[in-house]
Amino acid sequence: MRPLSKPKSLTNTASSSPIMMMIGIFWLAIIFSLSVAGQEIDSAPTASGPVGSTTTVDDKLQVTIYYEALCYDSISFITNQLAPTWARYRERMDLKLVPFGKAYIDDSNPSDPVYYCQHGHRECTLNILHGCILDKLPLEKAFPVISCLMKGFRTSFDECIKPSEAAKSDIEECAAGPRGFVPTIEVDKVFELFDQDKWLYRFVPMFQREYKRKFNVTLE
Repeated sequence: MRPLSKPKSLTNTASSSPIMMMIGIFWLAIIFSLSVAGQEIDSAPTASGPVGSTTTVDDKLQVTIYYEALCYDSISFITNQLAPTWARYRERMDLKLVPFGKAYIDDSNPSDPVYYCQHGHRECTLNILHGCILDKLPLEKAFPVISCLMKGFRTSFDECIKPSEAAKSDIEECAAGPRGFVPTIEVDKVFELFDQDKWLYRFVPMFQREYKRKFNVTLE
């Protein structure tokens, strides 16, 4: 698979129809999540919740984030909204991260597909790295690394992963191998276009609201 910068013609076409672009992002991200980077995790029980309660897999609200490694909105959302919420409610959240976002796949040659990223070749490379992190580590280890990488445009992998992490070389080997608007947020396997701004800027109260709606449990 060969990452290249996105052609101008693709950018012009996408910008002409925001709704179609969002639909395209949605389906492309689903394809990518099935093939490479999706990872659903049962996390350690350290979040706040009702006293004396226990959480089962069925009690977790499913949240899927489609994002890009060099997208300013993705960086801001993951750093300021998702990371604090996940730290607080991770035992209540079934989180999947999909580092694909507003990209385009040219599969005219199925044996050697080429994909283009909105922010160029470096973003394609970083998206692959994120996918490999999610593939090689459980989420309780992967998410802190992803969150660290998303703190800045120039944060390096070596800054964010522990030198003692056994999977570090596997991640690097994976990233070097053949292996729309973002972030897009899907909750409980449902994408609500008109709720995206609410989730983007008010993630904690939105998560509390949806958890209450689904499980009739009030989170503090």
